[in-house]
Formats: sequence, structure tokens, C-alpha cells
Amino acid sequence: MDRARRHCRFVCRLALAVVCIALITRPSARGQIRPLAAPLAGASADLIDRLRADAFTYFRFVNRPWTALVCEAFADLPDLPIVRLHGDAHVEQFALTNDAWGLDDFDDSARGPEFVDIVRYLGSIDLATRQRGWTHDRDAVWNRFFAGYRAGLSNPNDRPRQPDIVRLLRKEAPVTRAAFLAWGEQQMQPMDQTMSMALAAGMEAFEGFVRRERPNLAPGYFMVKRAGWLHMGIGSALTRKVLIRVQGATADDDDDQLLEAKEVTNLDGVSCLEGPTTPPALRIVDGARQLSRLKHDILAVGPTMLISGAGTRAKPWLDWWISSWEPSYREVRVSDLRSVRDLEEIAYDSGVQLGAGETTDVSVRKTALMWAVKLEGRFRKETSTIVGELLAGWRELAQRNSQ
Repeated sequence: MDRARRHCRFVCRLALAVVCIALITRPSARGQIRPLAAPLAGASADLIDRLRADAFTYFRFVNRPWTALVCEAFADLPDLPIVRLHGDAHVEQFALTNDAWGLDDFDDSARGPEFVDIVRYLGSIDLATRQRGWTHDRDAVWNRFFAGYRAGLSNPNDRPRQPDIVRLLRKEAPVTRAAFLAWGEQQMQPMDQTMSMALAAGMEAFEGFVRRERPNLAPGYFMVKRAGWLHMGIGSALTRKVLIRVQGATADDDDDQLLEAKEVTNLDGVSCLEGPTTPPALRIVDGARQLSRLKHDILAVGPTMLISGAGTRAKPWLDWWISSWEPSYREVRVSDLRSVRDLEEIAYDSGVQLGAGETTDVSVRKTALMWAVKLEGRFRKETSTIVGELLAGWRELAQRNSQ
């Protein structure tokens, strides 16, 4: 009888433990992270080949379904503070210029809970260590990211030392402005006359719009010299983009500027992100201004103008944003990293940048820090699960397209 009671108590305690573990480390039965059907259908054969060849490239392409899954994974935590998110924070968003470095590319910036940026960056570390054969060091790099994130929340005015990889990449041969402008023109794909005329008219209106804040800009600064459709990027590969060469400060070709006009990505329906309360492109401009260390000379939302492309409906320019390109700009690739130390340094630096920039409210900062510490173990476990689901989707794509 006593043996039966002891066995019963043991089974009950075991069942309770299993329930508690399930609440903390929710097992996943979701399957795979797949690209959305419409973007995948619009991808070129070259892009499909790149997605099949490399899991990190696939990871960069599927940010929206990744974020939707992260929101689902943490749906039981409704009271986390809302902060300004990078929205697509990962290792290869780390960039540098001659005078700055840090996370860039705020196409998916929005407002939402901090776990969106945390899990995205942790996932990129996992995949980077797999690509470079450093999997045994993954947890150590995660530790550095969390240390940086806590430091940024605790002391937002402190700046980490410059990562060695930044110093190394800056030693590469600089690009002259003439070569930079010539390279930019090579990226411009033809557009029809109707589009070209609409673009020129739009840029005239844009000049008046910018002058409200910057009245000292030289006359004719935004006069279009050449423009074309731009087909670059991975996460933004299918986003409509236009590259524009404008006159700049003088009529001299040497100080011409390259501007990129980009359509806003659609984040509607991602459950844990705040819905827009302003024109859509403002979330990107606001994100860059609050979080970025790399400053654009021109960064603004266009005025209400119509811009259309072949086979697409007209879109108001309030759904577009415009930024200037810097000749010394360079993104760090996983292949650039010489050692785990390089990865640890940019992971720490990225964590500091996110922690310091996501909110300026002291009370929100304290609450975010409390949750970051409290949920760190769960962030790690969920990231491992979600990376597994991503890799399953990647393998499925590779196998389907290799048959």
C-alpha cells in the first residue's frame, strides 16, 4: 500500500514537472518556416539558387514569416513593454562607413516587444556559427549579445570599443566618388518614359518637401540626372526600388548624389507589432533616426505623389521613403569574419545598440531590462526551436527545386 502511494506521488510530481517544463519551453509542432507564396513566385531563378545554396541567405529572405512565428511563440506574454524595433536585426545588417559603424537597414522597423529583435539576432548568430563551423561557440556568442543588450539598457550613453573587423575593413582600398557614381549607374535598370517623367516631377516636389526642414540646400539639389529600377538585396530583393543620381550641391559631376527611393514593406497582420498610426514610411524614418548610428545626409518620406511601374497599380509616395547612399558604406558579411572573436565583438556591439536605442523612456528601459534577464533562458530555447523550423523550410525548398 505504501509502495503504491509513493509511486502515485512520484507520478504526480513527474506530471507536474512535465507541465511546468512545457510552460517554459513550449514544444513546437508547427513544422517549417516557408517563404510567403507571392514573394517566392516573384523571385528570379538566380535568387532561388541563392536561397537554396545557403541557409543564412534563406533566413534573410523570410523575415516576415520568421517574425510572425516569433510572435506566436511568445503570445502568452501580453504585458511586455513596447519599444522601437529594428525589425530585422541580424549579423549581416552590421555596417560601417569612414566615421561610424553599427546595425543599419531599417526597412522592417516598427514598434513591438523586444523579443522580436532579440530572437532575430540570436537566430542569425546560430546560423553564422553553423556556416563557419563554430557551432561549439554559439552559446558564448549569445552570451556576448545578451551582455551588450543589458549594457545598452543600463547605460545607453556608453559606447563599446570599435570592433577589430571594422578597423580591418576600413583599410581596404577606398572607392573614389567617380567610381562610386559609375558603379551606381550600372545598377540602374531601364524604366519607361512615363515612369521617368513621373519620377522627375516627384523629385521636384520632394525638393520642396525637404526644404521645409533644410532651407539652405543648394538650388537644383534634387534635379534628376539619371535614374532606373534597382534590383539588389536579399530581404528586399522583391521590394520596388529606384536608384536616382541627382545634381547635389553644385552642377559639378563630382558632387552628385545617389538616392534610393524604396517602397515600404508590408507588415500588416504580424500579430505582436503595433499597427500603423502614421503614414507607413514614417516607421522606417523614425526607426533609423532613433536607433541608427550611421546617418544619412538625406532621409525622408516623399510627398504625396504617384509613382507606378509596369503591371503595378499606382502607389502614393507616402508609401515610399528616400535615403542617400554613402560611398564608404560597407556591410559586414559572415564570410568576412576571421574568428569567433570577430563575431562576439559585433554581437556585443549590436546588443548595445539595440538596448540603448529601443526606448528613451527610463521606466520602459528598466522594465525591458527586467524582462530581458527573466526570459533569457526562454529566448535561447525558443531561438533553437525556431532555427530548426527555419532549416526544415530551407531544406524543403532546396530539395523541391533540385528535383
